[in-house]
Amino acid sequence: MIIPACKVRHALFFILFYANGVMAQTGSWAYDYTYFDRGMMMEIQSGNILVNAQTYSLKGTNGIIYNLLIDPEKGEVVLENTTEKDSTFYQLDRGLINYNGLYYNSGGVGDYTVGGPGRTNMMINVFDENLMHVELFSFQDSTLTSMGRDVSTRNSFLYLWGQSGVGFTPVFNVLVCMDTLGNIQWYKRYKDDYQFVSSCFIENSHDNNFITTSMGQRYQEKKTIVVRKIDTLGVTIWKRDLGLSNSDDNSCLARLGSDKYLVTTYKDTVYNSPNDEVISIPNWMFVLNEDGQIVRDTILDAPARRRYNKAISTQDGGALLVGYFILPFSQVAIMTKFDSLGHVQWDRYYRDNDFSQVSGTNDYYFAGGFFDAEVLPDGRIAACGMVTDSFTNGANNIWLVVLDSVGCWMPGCADGLQNTIITHVTQGQERLPLTIFPNPGNGLVNISSSLEDTDPNGMIEVFDQQGRLSWQEKGIKPSQTIDLTNLHSGMYTLRLMTKTGFAVEKIIIE
Repeated sequence: MIIPACKVRHALFFILFYANGVMAQTGSWAYDYTYFDRGMMMEIQSGNILVNAQTYSLKGTNGIIYNLLIDPEKGEVVLENTTEKDSTFYQLDRGLINYNGLYYNSGGVGDYTVGGPGRTNMMINVFDENLMHVELFSFQDSTLTSMGRDVSTRNSFLYLWGQSGVGFTPVFNVLVCMDTLGNIQWYKRYKDDYQFVSSCFIENSHDNNFITTSMGQRYQEKKTIVVRKIDTLGVTIWKRDLGLSNSDDNSCLARLGSDKYLVTTYKDTVYNSPNDEVISIPNWMFVLNEDGQIVRDTILDAPARRRYNKAISTQDGGALLVGYFILPFSQVAIMTKFDSLGHVQWDRYYRDNDFSQVSGTNDYYFAGGFFDAEVLPDGRIAACGMVTDSFTNGANNIWLVVLDSVGCWMPGCADGLQNTIITHVTQGQERLPLTIFPNPGNGLVNISSSLEDTDPNGMIEVFDQQGRLSWQEKGIKPSQTIDLTNLHSGMYTLRLMTKTGFAVEKIIIE
């Protein structure tokens, strides 16, 4: 069913600014207030942003598949389509590609239930430019439970990279070749000497073959990331084991320059409580050449471990990676840009400053992270993911962020690490009428809002042009005066946030 944009539940906050004489627009947008799973992917359609996501349930069905087409200039939903598979397990994963006017994403479909019997098959879900469901292709690997992880195209064929095994224990990596009508041409399994495997990504190589990543583990040993080059008939050309490091099974992959590849991995560690110490766990970056040799490797250290969820190649031969920092019961979205040699060009992290912590509980603010990114035709960067306000209520919003070409929420963060504050507006919040005077002024600012009563938990915040928090005060009155005379002259952004509404205005201090 297609839902007109006027009926779609969404909220919006966009900022307009001038950069290098050109008006640019950035924004943060959240859709719905339900349990969206992390399988969120993006594509670009005629300058609009296509977000593909799903709701999630543990009761035998994975809910509803959402296809949302969003105008990046206004943040409005242009078109929406939903697909539901009557009480059938239906899960999207990481693949979403556009090929000859159709969109293909990967995942699994079947009768599988968590903790119960059943089996899933690898699948490719197909929908058209109107976001209408066209077809569903599925592949059954013997009697095993299978899941599609990523999909690629080559010469009118679809190549589905996935895994199969028993329950939650994958044993084989599987590559399936099918035509665009879903007819299986061939499939091959890849296992080597690992007892446990999990596929990650597949990418077209520079020499018209395929590069894949997967995680392998031998019994009672640490996990390792395996990079494999495969030809178009499924034959392994070479395989590179990046070493036993207890790596997670989310190793990202992107092409660099004309003959190299960037592969990322990080250690898999679980925090048991919010009071656990934040340990700096390094993230490994490997640059491989066309023959699978490691050209260089480096470690990205950080205040907490990084988990990259997706890597995309950029027009300058580099790569853009998105994901999140993992903290005890909290996450912060990250974005890192690499050049064509695998060196970091810039590194940003993003958080919603509207967080709270409840002492003695696990109801900590959970700022989600990014799961996919695309570069818009005008050079701006769009990233999608999810945000959630706590671990206990199980509700996630789809989070879409539009940034400038160097990952800035506000201009001026071109160098170094930038902590960028992003406003997250959830369903139910409205923009409040706000009067600020004098503006420009000397820093004594009178604020008049539409609030009827004082909100003791409301927050007034002021950010500089680099997005840094310059001043804040808790407690909002219908009318009040704030003193910003200690701030330097210049332009600032004033933000007022309450439980029911928000307001954002530019102010100038002379």
